[in-house]
Amino acid sequence: MDKRIAFFILGGTGDLARRKLYPGIERLVKKGKLGKLVGLYALGREKGKIEEFEERFSKELSVPFKFIEFDVRDRESYRKLIKEFESLQGVELIFYLALPPDLFETAITHLGPTLRNFTNPRKIVVEKPFGFDLESAKRLNFQLKRYFTEEEIYRIDHFLGKLQVQNILSVRFSNYIFEGIWNKNFIDNVQISALETVGLEGRVSYYDRVGALRDMVQNHMLQILSFLAMEPPAVMGAEEIRDEKVKVLESIRRIKVSEVKDFAVRGQYKGYREELGRNSTTETFVALKLYIENFRWEGVPFYLRTGKKLKEKKTQAIIVFKEVPGNFGRLLGCMPQQNKLAFEIAPKNRLVFKFQVMPPSGLLACTVESSMEADMAESIGEPPEAYETLLEDIVSGDQTLFIREDESELAWEIVQPIIESWREQEDLYLYEPGSYGPEEAQKFIEKDGRSWVLV
Repeated sequence: MDKRIAFFILGGTGDLARRKLYPGIERLVKKGKLGKLVGLYALGREKGKIEEFEERFSKELSVPFKFIEFDVRDRESYRKLIKEFESLQGVELIFYLALPPDLFETAITHLGPTLRNFTNPRKIVVEKPFGFDLESAKRLNFQLKRYFTEEEIYRIDHFLGKLQVQNILSVRFSNYIFEGIWNKNFIDNVQISALETVGLEGRVSYYDRVGALRDMVQNHMLQILSFLAMEPPAVMGAEEIRDEKVKVLESIRRIKVSEVKDFAVRGQYKGYREELGRNSTTETFVALKLYIENFRWEGVPFYLRTGKKLKEKKTQAIIVFKEVPGNFGRLLGCMPQQNKLAFEIAPKNRLVFKFQVMPPSGLLACTVESSMEADMAESIGEPPEAYETLLEDIVSGDQTLFIREDESELAWEIVQPIIESWREQEDLYLYEPGSYGPEEAQKFIEKDGRSWVLV
């Protein structure tokens, strides 16, 4: 790759840039995967935080690294960039908005006119959350499309950079044994869990504005659901894969505001308000049930749950297959457990298949559960960090793992009735830190004759 590129990191002194972006760029440069990086520009207000990176990049990588004192809200700051653009004729300019989400629109509407007189190839990368609700997402998309084409826009969801999320498609479409039973005839339900043991961890002001539904469900979890439920694309190309994901989101049954209590539960861990320092109805836990109304998935519930301060840290997508016929279970005097196929995304990258085998006592007795496990690190080596994967894709122009305009708005459309309902209702259930969430989340799934599962 001999393409000449320059990165401009808006929010270049922030936590995301320092923890993820600079180390990711550093690793890619060492691997020779960034073409010719002619400039790395850190745009921010606090130069002191960036000095360690200036020194490291200059000495270890010989990458031109420059700090520009920059205020996203100040038009004069953007005029400083014009001189830099003039020295980068023919260079692809990549703008990464590593900013608080309430500054995205400001950055776009100032940056767009600044670029007006330059013909450089350009790309813009927008972090999540992409909008605060459906209306703001549409407004943000409108502003982006004023100055950039869809091919230049990279709406990033770092979950899609995780190996095991991508592996969902490989397992489904490369193994006929699974794709043949990947439907309502064999699958009882699908569960996606993203459980965390930590609390706010310095994200107090941000998290209280968004809560678990916006922070995890609207983006990460619906993306995983789309990978699990999409149809095989005719071509394994970026647009074809995103087309199929959009079809899934379009097919999800819309929940009416009046139905939210039957399809969603929210909770808050005890001590959250004390940690926050004020009263709040922001949810730190969500359980949700969705249905996909198409031929493959008719009647199969998709259960999603996520929360903070829970018993264990685990992110898994689990396919729960149907029970064996009841008459067979009666012959044994018991009912074999349902088979399960689990994609574990955290804390490990592993694929687990749970199935039934003969017990030590012999053939005509209740079977016992056994498992087969594939640890991805053992089979293909330690995977690259998610941001490293996505940064490489941005440079190469591969949009497969990025969110398209219609996809982003459809995801908001799905959760919008829940947002509206929770503005009015008071059923916020408290739960003990170190538990699996509020008791109501257990009752929520038990009323369907099912239970939450992890492997």
